Amino acid sequence: MIKNRIEAGKQLAEKLFKLLQDEECIVLAIPRGGVVVGNEIAKKLGSNLDVVVSKKITPPSSPEYAIGAISFDGTIYVGPYWKQFSNEPYFENEIEKKKIEVKRRLKEYRGSEKYQIKGKTVILVDDGVATGASVFVLLKWLSKLGCKRIILAIPVIPSQTFEQMSSLVDNLIAIMIPQEFSAVGQFYREFDQVSDKEVLKILKNYKQP
Repeated sequence: MIKNRIEAGKQLAEKLFKLLQDEECIVLAIPRGGVVVGNEIAKKLGSNLDVVVSKKITPPSSPEYAIGAISFDGTIYVGPYWKQFSNEPYFENEIEKKKIEVKRRLKEYRGSEKYQIKGKTVILVDDGVATGASVFVLLKWLSKLGCKRIILAIPVIPSQTFEQMSSLVDNLIAIMIPQEFSAVGQFYREFDQVSDKEVLKILKNYKQP
């Protein structure tokens, strides 16, 4: 059991500190909870903290069921059940709506869609992964940008998802890799919702584009 996101960030930071050995890197956190975790990592490594946003795509008939995800630039991750729902009425509208929402959130958090991470070691951070659609799409996006090295740092991730994501990154650092999994929050003692205000307060301590 992990105490909270701050403790998760500190534990991941220790693992990353040993792995990187003063290698220059950038911490790229997924709001909102990932920013709290990423803040602890960035402080320990002396790195900059930035954010990147994606949004799960859900079919209009099942708005709680993620079948894929989209990033701000239109990169799409197609999950295993995509074809089952993609012919539904208004499905294209759903994709466009999510892309607009991602762009809006990114503008709110960092004011720009430009990233200068070519040739850099990037640590992608969230507070946990379930099915992983939001992370899969960002790994696909990062793979196009010419990063020197992509490291995924996740406090808790199901063993099946761990295996899937390990092949997409140079390193995957985790604290807990459970075989039985229902929700990220079950592995935290404290898992309160993080506000946009808290995210923006953390980001003010770092250089933004």
